[in-house]
Amino acid sequence: MYRSIFLLSFCCLIIWPGAHAQVRSSQKSVAAESQAGAGLLPLPQQMQLTAKRFSMGTNWHIAADPALAGEQAVMSLQQGLKEVNLALNVTGAKGKSPAIQLIVQNGSVEIGASVDTNRAALTRQAYRLSLKPGQVTITANAQQGLYYGVQTFLQLVKAGPQLPEGEITDWPNVEVRMIYWDDAHHLEKLTALKRIIRQASTYKINAFSIKLEGHFEYKSAPAIVEPYALTAKEYQELTDFAKAHFIDLVPFLDAPAHVSFILKHPEFRKLRLIDDINYQFSVTNPATFKLLDAMYSELINASKGSKYILLSNDEAYYTGKAPSEKAMADSLGGNGRLLAWFMKKLADRLHEQGRTVLFWGEFPLRKEDITALPSHMVNGVYNKSIAADYKKHGIRQFVYTATQGAEPIFPNYYPKHTKTAIMADGSDRSSGRVADMFREIGTAFSGNLSSFMGVIIAGWADAGLHPETFWLGYATGTAAGWNNKNLTPANASARFMNSFYGPRQKDMDSVYRVLSEQAEFHTESWDWIPSPWRAPIKGNSDSLFLQPEKDQTLPLLPLPASSTLAVSNKTYPVNAKRFATAQSMLPRNAYALQLLRENKSLAKTQLYNLEVLESVAAICGQNLRMLVALNRISDLVQEASAATADPKLAVSKLDAAMEMVGKLKNQRDSTFAFVESIWFKEWQPLVEKANGRTFLHQVDDIKDHQPVRTIDLSYLIYRELHYPLDQWWNDVLKVRNDFAQQHNLPLVNKQLEWARYR
Repeated sequence: MYRSIFLLSFCCLIIWPGAHAQVRSSQKSVAAESQAGAGLLPLPQQMQLTAKRFSMGTNWHIAADPALAGEQAVMSLQQGLKEVNLALNVTGAKGKSPAIQLIVQNGSVEIGASVDTNRAALTRQAYRLSLKPGQVTITANAQQGLYYGVQTFLQLVKAGPQLPEGEITDWPNVEVRMIYWDDAHHLEKLTALKRIIRQASTYKINAFSIKLEGHFEYKSAPAIVEPYALTAKEYQELTDFAKAHFIDLVPFLDAPAHVSFILKHPEFRKLRLIDDINYQFSVTNPATFKLLDAMYSELINASKGSKYILLSNDEAYYTGKAPSEKAMADSLGGNGRLLAWFMKKLADRLHEQGRTVLFWGEFPLRKEDITALPSHMVNGVYNKSIAADYKKHGIRQFVYTATQGAEPIFPNYYPKHTKTAIMADGSDRSSGRVADMFREIGTAFSGNLSSFMGVIIAGWADAGLHPETFWLGYATGTAAGWNNKNLTPANASARFMNSFYGPRQKDMDSVYRVLSEQAEFHTESWDWIPSPWRAPIKGNSDSLFLQPEKDQTLPLLPLPASSTLAVSNKTYPVNAKRFATAQSMLPRNAYALQLLRENKSLAKTQLYNLEVLESVAAICGQNLRMLVALNRISDLVQEASAATADPKLAVSKLDAAMEMVGKLKNQRDSTFAFVESIWFKEWQPLVEKANGRTFLHQVDDIKDHQPVRTIDLSYLIYRELHYPLDQWWNDVLKVRNDFAQQHNLPLVNKQLEWARYR
């Protein structure tokens, strides 16, 4: 992050200009205050910082045992200080000059109360930070704790203008703070994934579960490998990079459901539970276990050094329901018991290979099925009603929560609806994502019904949005896992804005509010209809059925009659409420874009994130402009109909309407190109063929994930592309030319090509 730094040669001090930028709404009371440590995230367990301040300068050095010189904590400290123009040397002794002293000594930092009972694991992550004029000391029991102490210190340094005197003693509440990164329908470049992991580590996130689906080069299943995929060597490189930053790279593979990326291929059709549905494996088919055992083993062999693996039994709705499985399910004691049998078989195999296996303790697993699971597994989903039963069986527990669930453009951090509306994934829309996560984690921890060891913060990019939008939730949710005492959702969000974008950030909270509201409106501003463009869906969590998929559209533009230009349908495509909302949101959209551009000029380390937010604002803004324009186009058609007594005027009104449609297309195409230019800076191309491989474009028979509507990024404008403006254009063009010919006016022959976006 950028800040102006002046070196005063006569005293070698660093001076940061200005105070924190004022931030509106819920941030104002937190971010504008000058209280020491107001920008720290996670919030330390014990913090005694005074009002006294001192400065660091170029006469300081880093004092560390020579054995620490090449360790990540020291390298991170040096790099972080360079970002504020302070390049300090590392020496083996403290000496007489001011120093930042790094000490690793087992037993040097005692920890206090914690939810997690594995005190040894928490102790390894503990640190103490002492801040005195001329002497900063970071002490830890182990390298991991030292690294975390450095991150806290760097947050204080970057907050400026001076460091507070005092002391911080800190440790996590639970051993693991995991984020789930969804690369099912896109793949970041390796350099981007490393940036993401490094950034996660600065918030003391220590586990990174990545879902790749066909974006890994499986030797055991080459048919499923997509045009761009990580090699085993690259996966190991990423694992080693993560481990160096005290993050466990957690392989993620769905089984037995959510596997259309496998079962859509003819080679694996025989493994389907139901022949014409590509959603779920048959768990009783021996070939299913053989394939999954090979795939999991490849992920394990490519992630040597990792501790965990996630056996994602998510939404295995149909286990035991098909005739091929019913007899075995009945003999074992039900569908849940059959799923437990299958999971045990896989989990035991993974455990033999040295991994701790996480799973989702959810339907169709029941309370009576818990004892059929091996106690070495770890439950990733907290359920109050059966938490004690898992604990009794010796199964430890994570708390699962999400920074996003089904939102397709931007997470509902600050919802537009604030009363009783419930989101599609069941979360309370009234409070917003951060508050929802805090409530779920806090409620679980305070209940003390489980043997807790971690939290999992998920973001489901299979909804189509960019995962870079998840960081507010990732950082605050895992912060609640580190220490949820004396930290409110509003305070955590404010701390994030300052720590992530820097203390000079300008009103980023308002940007998030605007994007949250306008992304929500983006979804609700079009009508849902049975899709005439896609194959029917074949079921849901309750049952199997055949019914049309849902897609979005709007009422058609009015069409003038031939010869008379009469308009029979005078209904606007955009109803009055939506139109008024769109008009009122346009100035806020412009304000958000202005703020983002200003913050880009202030930022140093979050430029890409700001660009992604800028692309989201552009998507929302284009939708608002289109809604307003469609009604204006309707007005022009009506005005043409009313002006038939003056044929030249009538034709000019139709020309103006068509010109506005043409401008709409240009705006849509330029916005789409802008979004592509940003997203593909860090993403691999979304193409049908590359690297000798071909992507099989076939949708999931049960789950409707927006990215699978198209091969490329055009799923973002799927509804616009299917809005029938080409037909309207051609019909209006014919009416216009017929009318012009009747009145000896010039003819035109322009093509729209609405469905073409490049």
